[in-house]
Amino acid sequence: MNQKKKKYIIQNLKWPINHYEFSSNYLFAFFPLCLIFVGITEFEREDSCTVLLSGIIFLIFVIYRIETEKKFTELTFKKDLSTIEIGKLLVKNGWILRNQFDGTLELTTNKGNFYQGENVTIIRTKIDKILINTQPSGRAPFTFFKVNINYHEIRKILEM
Repeated sequence: MNQKKKKYIIQNLKWPINHYEFSSNYLFAFFPLCLIFVGITEFEREDSCTVLLSGIIFLIFVIYRIETEKKFTELTFKKDLSTIEIGKLLVKNGWILRNQFDGTLELTTNKGNFYQGENVTIIRTKIDKILINTQPSGRAPFTFFKVNINYHEIRKILEM
């Protein structure tokens, strides 16, 4: 992670988007857009309203998931811990430290039966404040609550 990207994250509390990430992430929005198109063009048929509503709901789900994966959550803690100490505490918890540089930690959580774990990025902004982002390692379809679980786990570890 370069300084320009880190500065953008601190200012906007989300990952910057580049062309590759935009095309790969929003490619999943193509299917619900097709459903919406079919629902609009076949509006005279009685089941077109169901197809249209299904497409809209699915599109909202896809966009919400993409935006959730991009956002960072702030965490303020009371202990005086360095970034290295935070990394050691999380590794002690069973997470794998992939990268550590310039106030930034990149970790991977434990893998489960139905998912490949999460990539957790922690950016130190102040002495007592960090930003946390959780993204699935693979394309797991349902990871909404992993963001909250990882946030609360990190908070619990740092408050001990």
